[in-house]
Amino acid sequence: MSLIKSLVLPSPDTSSISHFGIYVNGEVRAGSGPQIKLVSRVDGSQLGVVLSASASDVTDAYTNAVAAQSSWRLTTPAKRSEIFQRTAILFRERAGDLGQIISAEMGKPIGEARTEVEKGAAILDYYSQAGYRSSGDFYSTDSGEDVMVFEEPLGTVALITPWNFPFTLPMRKIAASLAVGNTAVFKPATNASLCSLIMAQTLSEAGLPKGVLNVIIGKSQIIEQALFKDPRLNGVSLTGSYETAAHIRNLIPVEVPFQAELGGKNALIVWSDANLDVALEIVKASSFRNNGQICTSCGRLLVHRDVAKEFLEKVTVSIKSTKMETTDGSYGIMSSKGEHEKITNLLDRNTAGYSEVITAPWEAGRLGPTVIVEPKPGELLDEEIFGPVITFEVIESIEEAILKANATHYGLTAGIVTHDLVVAQKFWAGSSAGTIKVNAPLTGAPFHVPMEGWSQSGAGGGEGGAASIHFFTRRKAVHIRRPSTGLKTT
Repeated sequence: MSLIKSLVLPSPDTSSISHFGIYVNGEVRAGSGPQIKLVSRVDGSQLGVVLSASASDVTDAYTNAVAAQSSWRLTTPAKRSEIFQRTAILFRERAGDLGQIISAEMGKPIGEARTEVEKGAAILDYYSQAGYRSSGDFYSTDSGEDVMVFEEPLGTVALITPWNFPFTLPMRKIAASLAVGNTAVFKPATNASLCSLIMAQTLSEAGLPKGVLNVIIGKSQIIEQALFKDPRLNGVSLTGSYETAAHIRNLIPVEVPFQAELGGKNALIVWSDANLDVALEIVKASSFRNNGQICTSCGRLLVHRDVAKEFLEKVTVSIKSTKMETTDGSYGIMSSKGEHEKITNLLDRNTAGYSEVITAPWEAGRLGPTVIVEPKPGELLDEEIFGPVITFEVIESIEEAILKANATHYGLTAGIVTHDLVVAQKFWAGSSAGTIKVNAPLTGAPFHVPMEGWSQSGAGGGEGGAASIHFFTRRKAVHIRRPSTGLKTT
């Protein structure tokens, strides 16, 4: 993990523990908030201590971001593109080291973590061209006026991201917001601290001016007032929970644009004509990747009665044969002890007395994939579990499948495995989710395609591709009356 060395601050005490800080105005500095211990999820060793941010550090980050914005917004598209593309090259070169850091911080298998870094580099490549694509619109009017609508950056934005995808989720927000001329104060999850600091430092190394991106690491209850009440705040983009989104929305002024990508209770239908071997692979990719710690993971499996028995047998054999050893890094570990305990407590509460609870072997403290057959009404069917746990229910008609899939306060994603286009069309037309997958895993969101959560799965429009550009800009209409047109009165 050689990349970490450049982040280490002089130790404030005599210990040999590495100390890290926050990233403000182009440098790593000690925050004046409390110390936060960073512990490896792989082996339990202490990775270091973060000298986290206080409210005054957040205020200083805004001061530097606002100061940098006036010149950054005028930076040419070519210059921004050059910085982004150079950063993408550096990320690809360092994907191995970054993969190890991500795995240590939040437990993801190194192979998946490295892939995430490479996707983050691709995101930068995509948004490196945003300055050329963002142009606005032109209108003619009946009153003899021509109207030009320009797209301008919001100004200085706050970006808040979780730990489950500590590289790609921040990079989607950072790249989109900076590409169109904003500056940012970025708050990652604390168990993505080192990854986030490296992202900011690498962008600076590639030429990003000081103050354009600032990283604030700290406890939310200490810094949230400074983060969301600063009068210079021009926009907020969050990926997190509905409860967090509701709390932040109450803190910021009504005129501040707010975008949120939230959770889901996502259903996957296996129809009577499905290739069951293909369906099994789709279920595994949809439900157990990243230990089920994905907002688009499948939480409910709805299987047609004609194939339910056979498919359950296939699922059972697959799960029982799951290899939980860690030597090849193929199966990760839950992001924290707290997350692990939350899932095990939920299973203890809800599986007593069930005759069919299918669980993989648990080894080395890992949480094995689990399927609960025909669960009773309650939190297993209603709430996002955010772990490798799914329910198995039998359905008899597409109408029943739609009704059950929609029986949630979320509306993020849903899917169906079928060769029948008519059935598939009925499902996507009746589904109350923003993204529908047909014969494909529910997880995975192409960065150039807008993804919008419905109901309690999102707010403020979608994220990704042109949707992010739209959120991070505001429109200015300039009306020009043609000289030959007199003033028209009516």
